[in-house]
Amino acid sequence: METLELKPLEKKKLNVLLLEKEYNEPFYVNEPPTNANELKALQKSSIGFYRFVENLVSKVNVDYTTDEMGMRSQQDFQNDAIAEVFHKSNIPYFGVDIDANAKAYIGDALAKKIKQRNDVVKALDSLSKREDTTIEQEYMIALGQSLQSEIEDHQQEVNFSIRESWIAMGIMNHAREIKGKEEITCLHICSPEHMAGTKKLLESLNAKVETAKLSKKVIAASAEVPSSAEMENWLQSIQIQVKPVMGKGVEEAPYLLFYIDTDAKASPFDICMAYDAGYDAVIPYQDVNPEDAKNITQDALLSRGPKGVKHTAFLIGGKNAERAEEVFQAVKDSMFPPFKTSIIIDPAGSYTTAAAMVAKAEAALVANKLGELKDKTCAIMGTGAVGQIAAVLLAKLGCKVMIASLNPKRIDGKEHAESIGKLLAKDHGVQVQGIFAPTPQSKIDIINKADVIMCAGVKGVRIIDKEMLNGVKNMKVLLDINAVPPFGVEGIELKDDMREMLPGIFVIGALTVGDIKHKTEKEILRDSRSNGKEIYNYNTALPMARKMLEKDMLPGKLAMTLSYQPAKKSN
Repeated sequence: METLELKPLEKKKLNVLLLEKEYNEPFYVNEPPTNANELKALQKSSIGFYRFVENLVSKVNVDYTTDEMGMRSQQDFQNDAIAEVFHKSNIPYFGVDIDANAKAYIGDALAKKIKQRNDVVKALDSLSKREDTTIEQEYMIALGQSLQSEIEDHQQEVNFSIRESWIAMGIMNHAREIKGKEEITCLHICSPEHMAGTKKLLESLNAKVETAKLSKKVIAASAEVPSSAEMENWLQSIQIQVKPVMGKGVEEAPYLLFYIDTDAKASPFDICMAYDAGYDAVIPYQDVNPEDAKNITQDALLSRGPKGVKHTAFLIGGKNAERAEEVFQAVKDSMFPPFKTSIIIDPAGSYTTAAAMVAKAEAALVANKLGELKDKTCAIMGTGAVGQIAAVLLAKLGCKVMIASLNPKRIDGKEHAESIGKLLAKDHGVQVQGIFAPTPQSKIDIINKADVIMCAGVKGVRIIDKEMLNGVKNMKVLLDINAVPPFGVEGIELKDDMREMLPGIFVIGALTVGDIKHKTEKEILRDSRSNGKEIYNYNTALPMARKMLEKDMLPGKLAMTLSYQPAKKSN
């Protein structure tokens, strides 16, 4: 049996013209569809198609032609009217499809599954003739549906991804057989349903692919088909207009993300995230100021045109949140209809991290029947971008919020902390109390006042040790986003998810929060591809984080196991 192996050509260039057929070449592994014989007469090339092919090969230097074998024998394949065109032009004409032995092997595996399904159907038929078999029938139906789903999935995989791989390999292998030429041209005649998949596979093997299909219009003196006696005169009145449509149908503008970073070096974290979210290319710019951002935005959008803009997005990053906001505003102001598209702002991931912290605390409290977050007093330990945005989100929920500056070396600590509170009021319209807490006692004072404490300090710096928690009387929930030892809270573990670390003290670790942050950012990046005109910031991130949490929890809530219990026989 031939082995399926896809490899690019060595020291040769392959050009492939994919010509779309007028029908899908019949192919089935086991049983033919019920209407297979009825449609057989239409599954042939029309006079318009092969006259067009005659014209094409007379004007284009084609080295060889391939076509899908489908269910045709080799004799039928070579005696087809379309084959005559290539024979007359001395152009090699090959059938490419799944190897016969491979097809038989796949067919045997599928036949076993079909037999199992048929046995279930027979058993169901027998059960329907008996009394008191409702439970048995329900379980047999579930088994039969599961088998049918497996059969359909298998058939779909064979008919498309597997079959297209064999077709692509056949095209490449025949190119290898041509000696003495560095550049080779193949004409491949392809079913409409396989155009996109075959093109993608060939391009992944470094082939240059162009696509073409026929636009065919039949003009007759009368729209009604006449009686057989008048048929010849009616046929003489018919004209068939044929013209090619090149490169249409499977072409699509690539999805591009322009990553604008205000830092000296663009972060690889967000670049990797964007590729994982499905962008075809991510173009990074670093050390960008508002004026640079304006020029980048306009050049990018104008170069893509109104249609390409829909496949374009901008991501604003950088550790300095204030500077990132200025660049975001410049990008936003540079857009105008129809050149408007998605903009994401997430300085150093702080907006999605803050949203994940708040969403996780909110869900954890409710799940553990500890009340609602909006009714709690919350403390943010750390005044960086994550801490500030977490404070804003909490305040908007209705929480009483404190934000603490922790650096003992800061001379103007009290003034700095108070200025953070004023800044958040000015920029975001929220009330947050700024507190300077450089000492253990000042931190204890905050802990005693707060119900929920979120540690968003510097990596590898301990904020709360166990001694600070010894005198705590009321229930506390502690979150920490520091994944670098020593962690922000002594005794916490990275994957903690409301573990009761000490009596009445529940902890949530950095990886638990980080998992939601990661999913939230990826979902925003995915959404930005399809939305087209949305602005994504921390306000967007919080509902997205809640949505990711619901997705995570839903399988556990809905999962169940049903065990077969025979019906009790009545005496």
